[in-house]
Amino acid sequence: MRRIREFRRPRTALVVVTVVTTVLAFGIAMASSTVPGRPIPGMTPADVSKLIVGPYPSAPIEYAPTYSVATDAYQIESRRMMTYLVGPDEIDPDVTYLGGARVLDTSDANFDDTDGPFPKAWQAVAQHNRMIAGAYIWRNNNSVRARKHITLAVMRFPTEPAARAAIDGFADALAAPGLHPIPIVGVDARASSITDAKGQVFAVHGVYAIVGHAVIPRADPAALEVRLRAMVQAQLARMADLTPTPLEDLPDLPINPDNILGLTLPNKYDTSDADQFEWNYGGIYTPAGALHYERDGAAARKAFAAAGVDLVARNAATVYRTRDLAAAFGLQAALTTLGRDDDEFPNPPGITDAHCIQLDEPEPIRQYTYLCVVVYGRYVAVIGAEARFSGGAPASFPQRVSAQYSMLAKSGQS
Repeated sequence: MRRIREFRRPRTALVVVTVVTTVLAFGIAMASSTVPGRPIPGMTPADVSKLIVGPYPSAPIEYAPTYSVATDAYQIESRRMMTYLVGPDEIDPDVTYLGGARVLDTSDANFDDTDGPFPKAWQAVAQHNRMIAGAYIWRNNNSVRARKHITLAVMRFPTEPAARAAIDGFADALAAPGLHPIPIVGVDARASSITDAKGQVFAVHGVYAIVGHAVIPRADPAALEVRLRAMVQAQLARMADLTPTPLEDLPDLPINPDNILGLTLPNKYDTSDADQFEWNYGGIYTPAGALHYERDGAAARKAFAAAGVDLVARNAATVYRTRDLAAAFGLQAALTTLGRDDDEFPNPPGITDAHCIQLDEPEPIRQYTYLCVVVYGRYVAVIGAEARFSGGAPASFPQRVSAQYSMLAKSGQS
């Protein structure tokens, strides 16, 4: 019996060694093999019950804007027109830095010799010809020595004769010593300049008036003509599919698809949340329309495409809907890329997935110095704040960030 046990012991040991060897070999094979797919970031859960949201909403809201006069409804058409406005960087890749973007009406905010984008003398022309809606963008190349600047605007009028009368009135109002016409080759447009380093161009496309302004690094009439012609041609091409919405159909345009504005921090608690020259309640944009509000248009265009952004809401915060969670984190990274003199800024307590930065120069639309970008599911939200006199962020800023995060977290969306 003992001899039998002694005989089996080595065999048992051999089996154990064989099993261990097999397990190790399997483990090594698994470790060295490539698993299909790619790693993606995951959300870090936040306890929304412990977030400090102050007076701001912490759950989705019922979004119900009030349109008291016709011009309130016209803004829906203006936001739609932003989709068909050409980005200056599409004409010249150097011209990417945002100077201003807005939807237009005939108010003093848009026609003012000091702060408005257009001369005061144009206001009466726009009002007389009953301008309905408009979209505006200008960018530059962030250079003092070799300045480049492109402004483009599209304005809608009731009829084509009214649009043509408007651009004639705009051009005539610019009369000044030294102003001379610039023939634009192959395009039905009216252009002029004083210095041959900057000039303006006007064209008509149906009921739409196109208004453009350009600055080039040095006086060169031929180069200026090329630039103005390229602007008009690009804008006309972009508008090939643009048709005016009948005024009676404006209320039927979508104002809050999938309740995205109900997930966006509203602008009824702090008037500083409004765009500097825009209406005080929010609206939706296509990705192409929303691009005009981004600090770097070229970088944002690539980031939107990579993230599959399909809808954007702007109110007291900006909410982007992306393809999925991984895409949302990618967009967050793009929107918080630090400039040369920008700095990191602490996250609000309890929100690990936020990324906050302090800009060296305020962004030009809302004058925000502080930005926080949060991610929840496929949604990305940007919340901003102006610097106080001391240079610091307002005490309400982390509350607003927390409130926006909580709104998304409690929405049931993913």
